Amino acid sequence: MQGKQVIRAFFHEAGISHIFQLPGLHTLALNAELFCDQSIKTITARHETNLAFMADGYARASGKPAVILITPGPGLGNIVSGCMEAYCDDVPLFIIHIDTDRKDTGKGILHELEAPENIFRHFIKAVFRVEKPASLNASLKQALRTCLEGGRPGPVLVSIPYSLLDRETPTPALSGQGQHPAGSEQTDAGRLQTFLGNLERILDGRRRPVLLGGKALMGERTGELVGEICGRAGIPFLTSTGGKGVVSDRNLFSLGNIIAKGVAREIIESADLVIAAGTRLRDVDAKRRGVRIKDLVHIDIDDRWIGKNYPAMIHFTGDIGAALEGLSGIVRERAFSWDLTRLKNKQTSEMASLKKSAGGYALIDLLRGIVPDTTTIVCDLNMPSYWAEYYLPVYFQRSFLMPRGISPIFYSLAAALGAKTARPDLPCLAVCGDGGGLPQMAELATIMKYNIPLVIFVHNNSAFSILEDAMQSRHQITGSMELTNPDFVKLARAFGIKAKRTRTLRGLRDIFLHDVHWDEPFLVEFVDRVSSPPWNR
Repeated sequence: MQGKQVIRAFFHEAGISHIFQLPGLHTLALNAELFCDQSIKTITARHETNLAFMADGYARASGKPAVILITPGPGLGNIVSGCMEAYCDDVPLFIIHIDTDRKDTGKGILHELEAPENIFRHFIKAVFRVEKPASLNASLKQALRTCLEGGRPGPVLVSIPYSLLDRETPTPALSGQGQHPAGSEQTDAGRLQTFLGNLERILDGRRRPVLLGGKALMGERTGELVGEICGRAGIPFLTSTGGKGVVSDRNLFSLGNIIAKGVAREIIESADLVIAAGTRLRDVDAKRRGVRIKDLVHIDIDDRWIGKNYPAMIHFTGDIGAALEGLSGIVRERAFSWDLTRLKNKQTSEMASLKKSAGGYALIDLLRGIVPDTTTIVCDLNMPSYWAEYYLPVYFQRSFLMPRGISPIFYSLAAALGAKTARPDLPCLAVCGDGGGLPQMAELATIMKYNIPLVIFVHNNSAFSILEDAMQSRHQITGSMELTNPDFVKLARAFGIKAKRTRTLRGLRDIFLHDVHWDEPFLVEFVDRVSSPPWNR
């Protein structure tokens, strides 16, 4: 087999159905190999930065690794921010870099860089450089294992010289790699039993424990376990932003994001134990938002975030599902003093009051009421998205995506395109700010090229509004973050996408009810100033 055939065979063996790419001269041999393969769909983006976020959205929505095929030099450089986000938010990106021939470095060859993989060394799980044809197959398989296993999922980079694509390449079988060392299962089981014994003793006498869940709880079984633990024992369940949707917010015990004020803050302040599972408890996601935790038990994939922002009485790292199974057994016969019905009713009253006083909440409350429950809602960092992060109810796993790694603002349109590709049967809504959305608008061409029925909501307030708010409050400067924007409706129509504009919530409701059809692309421009972020209320 030639190198390009080995790569295609690897895709089939790994169950890869989609590849996100932006071709160049170095990739053409592989592009040609994949062109006639109807079982692998390639999505060609208009810019590599958007390409990386498309793959990010695909991976988050599907729970599967997303493959990026990239050229050397500027192509590789343009995915840096996407790789940063993936590494810092545990997103499995599988990056195939079709490289120059390193033996020619120093001659001024096209896209020449010396050791370009070093760009990524602080925000990638591993780099695999294929230097000999015989190592290609093994490197691809080992890279995929690394992407998904060995603790947190995350990005990996495989660099393959373009000249190898047309060379004859043996495909030796791998053996014995990626397996647990002998005795490791027994060691893990012993650690778990010790942890559960300590947890049982800590729970003795506690009347108001809280379960806090993060993104690592996304999975059918872990969601069921949360329901068993909280539903049976009457324990409130709060989430991080990444954990929104682990269980439906319609559950009596599910009481929203830990950063929200009101009931969520009351629960944390009156809790006598917080059990955090599958959440990093990062400063920017919790402590900076005013979350104070006294007694903490922390369960996570590994110890990377243990004790960084909140000291833990005890902790367990490893199989989160097994730890939740043990917790379920511990609380099975216990009763706690929470009145979940009172808390849920109070939360409902608070949201009704907030709807009358906060334009940001009224907006996201309207959107929640008029988009289908199953909609995948993809946010970048803009004023409506922050209100959604705090207060938007979510009913299904992997249906609320927001970048909480390095927090890029140029994210939602591209990521939503990837999410809709991953789950074509579900409606998908991209919530864009005008500042973050405009640089991604080239991908309207990609939407039309592949007929991807994505609905795009653009909040146009002619400003980087979060920065404008900060400049006013911190430096008493007004207007320094204003933006000059295009006509987004005309821009969408120029690509052949239907679009409408409104300045009122009533008009927004009418557009979604009468003009938006979830089986075709549509852009909604909402011109309004949501002037205050949720943390200022």
